[in-house]
Amino acid sequence: MAENGPVVSHTKDFFVTYNGKDEPWATWIAATLETAGYTTTIQAWDFRPGDNFMAAMDHALTMCRHTLGVLSPDYLTSLFTRAEWTAAYRQTLLGKTRGFVPVRVAECDVAPLLGPLVYIDLVDVEEAEARDRLLEGVAERTARPSGSPRYPGGPRP
Repeated sequence: MAENGPVVSHTKDFFVTYNGKDEPWATWIAATLETAGYTTTIQAWDFRPGDNFMAAMDHALTMCRHTLGVLSPDYLTSLFTRAEWTAAYRQTLLGKTRGFVPVRVAECDVAPLLGPLVYIDLVDVEEAEARDRLLEGVAERTARPSGSPRYPGGPRP
């Protein structure tokens, strides 16, 4: 047992949490991630009629390396999604690296607790740009420039 509970072997990369009104965004995000070689758990595809919804959410939060929240006004005001993001954020506070990765898909004010987290912003961008932002945002490492950055000092023109 680890200090904060049992050691968990993650079986999926991302649990995509969303409000039902944002399902088109959530499924686009999951499909984009899967096309890029990641694995996902998402209610629309993985939870079946008769499943215990809360147990399935708990399992997804435990078995996925990261929880990706599809941020919108509907997401931020939903009781169920609040339970999901707060549980994922708690894992971050307990040391899980990037336990909660927010993805903003609509203009909204993030909750005060989410404010310090850097989010992936897909608001008002074309699909190719959204895909690039999503994949760059979930990557384990940030891209570094291949050459040296231009010197910012010197005389002004």
